[in-house]
Amino acid sequence: MRKNLILFMMFSTFVVTMCGTFPERELANPIDGLSCRAVSGSGQRAMECFYTCPEGTVGPILFDGDPSLSLSKGDFERRYCEAVPQFTSTAPPSSPSPSPSPISSPTLKATATVVVPVTAQDPLLAETVSMCDLGGKLINFRLLEPDPELNPETLDVQIAGQDSTCYVNPTNPSLLTCRLPNDLSFPVQVVVKLDGAVVNDFLYTGLGCSILTTPTSRPRSYP
Repeated sequence: MRKNLILFMMFSTFVVTMCGTFPERELANPIDGLSCRAVSGSGQRAMECFYTCPEGTVGPILFDGDPSLSLSKGDFERRYCEAVPQFTSTAPPSSPSPSPSPISSPTLKATATVVVPVTAQDPLLAETVSMCDLGGKLINFRLLEPDPELNPETLDVQIAGQDSTCYVNPTNPSLLTCRLPNDLSFPVQVVVKLDGAVVNDFLYTGLGCSILTTPTSRPRSYP
């Protein structure tokens, strides 16, 4: 009888020990700092886990299944570790930053007012040449629209960086006749300004230029 009592007590102790100790479960996707074990009586699905944060260990955390299948290390850091309030420290330095912005904004507005009038003009020339006479030092640029009333005083034409005198051809008002500078070598840059605004800026290769013997029209005189 006494022997049976001793065996019963040993069996009870063994059962209590087995029920109180849960084997540690291996995760499908091991996560550094995470350890889990199966919960008794849950059909081997529920898991009790502990996660090691920089501030210490958090747990026990109960999951219905393997948490590594749906959560990453970053998820555990965000959910269970204490977040450091970094935004509070960066907010005060950013508050004085609006002070430089009033200085920069007038500069942007000032440059905009200077650029807009220059780009508002339509091109004057078609950037094609109908005649180029190196002997007579004359060149005819074709106008986009014939304008016999175009005042040459409103024009500022530069060929190869040198000022050129230009006028609407009296025989063909669709052409702008200009004087060619001396000692010219091609290609040359042609810049045309109308009332101070650049309306044409292009490169002329010298194609079609030659020394002609035919007489050219004399410049029209303006008051």
